[in-house]
Amino acid sequence: MDHYLVLEYGRQEKIEVSDRELDNAVREIQKDYDEKDFQETLLRGFIDFEDWKQALREQLLLKKIVNRAAEEMEPVPFQDLKTYYDAHPEEFRRPAAVRFRQIVTSTKEEAGKALKRLNEGEDMGAIIGGYVSGRGKEYGGEVDWVSKGDLDESLEKVIFSLPVGKISSMVETPYGFHVLEVLDRRAEGVRSFPEAMGEIESKLHREKQEAFITQWLESLRAVIPVKVNREKLKELELG
Repeated sequence: MDHYLVLEYGRQEKIEVSDRELDNAVREIQKDYDEKDFQETLLRGFIDFEDWKQALREQLLLKKIVNRAAEEMEPVPFQDLKTYYDAHPEEFRRPAAVRFRQIVTSTKEEAGKALKRLNEGEDMGAIIGGYVSGRGKEYGGEVDWVSKGDLDESLEKVIFSLPVGKISSMVETPYGFHVLEVLDRRAEGVRSFPEAMGEIESKLHREKQEAFITQWLESLRAVIPVKVNREKLKELELG
């Protein structure tokens, strides 16, 4: 029922989704498929393309109407962010983490050759470039911050004991043979308020928006009459 309340509010406020907005949304969705896969996806769901477009238009319209209504909502006060941070310290505790780069090979011999070059003074970055450009990302590269528990146990044991800038010995895992270099290390601790502020703001904004929308829908129910066509409803139930 709220679905129709929102649409009626949109009609009264003359909120619409233009053909251009719809076409842009369709293209944005289709870019994740090739044409054949997209058509097959619709066919598997017994969905007509034009029916799908109209359903998408309605989804876009509902979102646009709700967003327009939510523009009246006040932003989350800074003090609320700080109060939340102070009241929930455990949420912002972070484990020890490392950032590293690695060369991964499919054979022990290849890893041994890479390790020999590194021990002779070649730069890890230059060697990685040769592996990745020739064979793909699975053969190495830079890995952003990872915490304990995120890696294979044999890798984790080495990576969390390796000093920054030091080249590891060869490490074998189910994925191949690894040679590692730690780039940076971060101790266990609690994220500062500036580090956590964006996350807190997003969380409190979502909560505030949900409360606002609930209240907004209550106000719509009070001013927009909704009539149930019981004959039509009966037809649908019997159909």
